[in-house]
Amino acid sequence: MNGEELIRLFGLDGVVYHPWVPGSGLHRPTAEFLSAVGLPTDGTFVSRAEPENSSPVPRRLGPLLDHRGRACPPERRAWLVLGYLVTGLVVLDPLAGTVHSYPEGEEEGRPLHRDVQSFVLTLCAFRRLLDACAQDEDEDSVEEHARAFRSAVTAVDPLPLADPGSEWNRLLDEVLEGMW
Repeated sequence: MNGEELIRLFGLDGVVYHPWVPGSGLHRPTAEFLSAVGLPTDGTFVSRAEPENSSPVPRRLGPLLDHRGRACPPERRAWLVLGYLVTGLVVLDPLAGTVHSYPEGEEEGRPLHRDVQSFVLTLCAFRRLLDACAQDEDEDSVEEHARAFRSAVTAVDPLPLADPGSEWNRLLDEVLEGMW
């Protein structure tokens, strides 16, 4: 995955870069990826750092959950808020580089991706799925595009689709039902 591919899929305005501050304690491969490749932002995922975001989102999970009146485990208070999938909050463990989600209506977070690169690759695969389905609305073709999405994602990281109730499986079900 490189920045050029991300820009090709999401446009220059659809990529948010995060400056890397050496010595910040952020998992080094994650920091390098976020500063060089960036995070896409569109209707599926909205970055916390998106300039048009109408209300500022705290950078850390602890203050965000405090603001919402929810408990936050002490070991997760310093986790970084990346933004929002349409299904919930997406956060980053800054030491391990793993990506987690806090689905809407659920109190507990859950692992979503092994790393930020896997998260971005899945966002790209989902974008390709949506683009393909928009061009070819035949039910059999949509199912074939969904199989291609599953294959592309699980080849890189099985975690996003391992749980039948995961965010990505829920989104995929919505695509198959014609909701996207």
